[in-house]
Amino acid sequence: MNRVLIVAGERTTGERFQQALGESGYQTAVVWNPMQMVEFCRQHEPDFLIADLDLAEYGLWSAVQAVKGISTLANIPFLGLSSTGSPQLLEKAKAAGFSMVFPTHEGTKTVIEALNSRSAAAGAPDENEVTDVVSRDPSLNRLREVVRDIVNTTQRLKAFLPEYGEDGPELFGYIESAGTEIRKKLNTVEDFSLHDKELRHDFRNMIGSVTGFAELIMMEPSISPTSSQGMARLRERSREFVEVLDQQKASVGA
Repeated sequence: MNRVLIVAGERTTGERFQQALGESGYQTAVVWNPMQMVEFCRQHEPDFLIADLDLAEYGLWSAVQAVKGISTLANIPFLGLSSTGSPQLLEKAKAAGFSMVFPTHEGTKTVIEALNSRSAAAGAPDENEVTDVVSRDPSLNRLREVVRDIVNTTQRLKAFLPEYGEDGPELFGYIESAGTEIRKKLNTVEDFSLHDKELRHDFRNMIGSVTGFAELIMMEPSISPTSSQGMARLRERSREFVEVLDQQKASVGA
């Protein structure tokens, strides 16, 4: 699963993502409006579709439904790019079937990580998949970026479950659940709400599960270097998450 169709509203965006995906081993094609997207999909069968949500006013939603109406593409994963944090736009994207939405300005790295995770899972649907919100609050967006990487890393580490010891499946399950729940909760809080002490406390407790159980798994003698590096990444990303919370605490002095 490595064929990606990019529907770009701007040429620079299309060319940037096409180059980055090509360097990561994906076969890519770029079209420039929703109508071209539908026509392309009637002749070809991409494995993933990345669409610029700024094309919403040009019939993007109906074009998405037209693509999903093609029997062989009924379950194709749609990933979105958004230059704004409009909640209304994100709700429409979710309703249309987009599984994830990324801020266009964040670049290509997180999109490629998401594609790699989906490819590794052979396109199997993820019941815990979340459509990420893009907001005006840079701290919330940063936390969402960190947790998105935690969730993606956890998905990759799941293949090494037999290495994690007798209690490994249970411990790993706590990590997996915590990442998913944090990601969902982040999408429900209001912009600039991290000044609230109780909310920060809740997030500290949740991210603590990721850190603590990752460290326990790292103590297993049977763990491989690959798994150890992955757990270390979870621990490091958790530390970054807490740093953002600490910055918010310092900004309000409480």
